[in-house]
Amino acid sequence: MLAALLAGGLIWSDIEAVFYGLPTLTNERFGGLSCPPLMTRSETANLYVTVRNQTDRAISPLIRVEISGPALMTSDREKTPILQPGESTTLAWPLSSANIDLGFFIFAKAFRYPEYRTSLAEDTCGILVVNFPLLDGNALLALWLAISIAGLLVGFGLLEKQASISSRNTALRRGLRMAAIVTLVAVLFGLRGDWVLGLLMFVILVLLMAVLLYFWLT
Repeated sequence: MLAALLAGGLIWSDIEAVFYGLPTLTNERFGGLSCPPLMTRSETANLYVTVRNQTDRAISPLIRVEISGPALMTSDREKTPILQPGESTTLAWPLSSANIDLGFFIFAKAFRYPEYRTSLAEDTCGILVVNFPLLDGNALLALWLAISIAGLLVGFGLLEKQASISSRNTALRRGLRMAAIVTLVAVLFGLRGDWVLGLLMFVILVLLMAVLLYFWLT
């Protein structure tokens, strides 16, 4: 349940980011945007944009980042790095509670504008924000994952112990194992920001749990 809750929150944040209302200029992604998957309301973190020069001469592409705020208000922040051929650089923008919208999320979109042999590209991310003042987002995420995985391992052990005692409900035990694996895969996609595959895993998990509930009740 903890792993499913984490997966749902991470996937939901990325889905909301896509439909939040930030402008879309192109369908080309440049894969340079990196956001923390989880933050707490009391912390300040950074999002990073990595830009590479894959051309044969120096370029200075304009990098613009739009970050969410209350009531769809966004902030525009621009930087123009100078990159020699083969060079790359990572730019940082701060994130805080001032960027929270819809109660539990921060959304951001980065644009790399055209330059010599470098096309227009963009990237989007969503960040899940929880109210947990004792830890920062990285520590909370690590603790959340550790407890979730520990619970799954204990559950696997109990299932194996039950299987050695009785052969009844074999289908139920197999279904629970499959549900645990699907949940971990959903968490992985949520951490990667791949909301399409993550949502697919989450739908499979919901359907699987409905079938398991039916087996358990009957």
